Amino acid sequence: MELDLNGQSVAATTPAQVDAALARANTLPAFELWATAPTGATLCMLRNGVDAWLMYIPVEGDAGVRSCGDATRIGSADYVLGNGQVDTYPLSWCVADEQCFSAVATFLHGGGDRPEGIVWLAS
Repeated sequence: MELDLNGQSVAATTPAQVDAALARANTLPAFELWATAPTGATLCMLRNGVDAWLMYIPVEGDAGVRSCGDATRIGSADYVLGNGQVDTYPLSWCVADEQCFSAVATFLHGGGDRPEGIVWLAS
């Protein structure tokens, strides 16, 4: 597994390294995290304070799916990407931080399968 946090590669080859990397990410108020499985599947988590969402791409070139939170939640949040770019996404895509971290851990520990427990919608 490969793990990238704000544009920096992070060791994630053992369960202990994965847990340590996610614990480190959880201390950051904002980040862009990419996890890549040997199969090529990727999972991205973007976080800005209490707002976080996920994107799952099963194979390179696929549009993938994104998390869906409260569809009635109005507004948007800015997310700073690892390269400094700022992107804006709807708050309705956000799910709880705990759900996001659990999904990333499941993805990393499970070999790259799409995590269950998240409502996914086409991007």
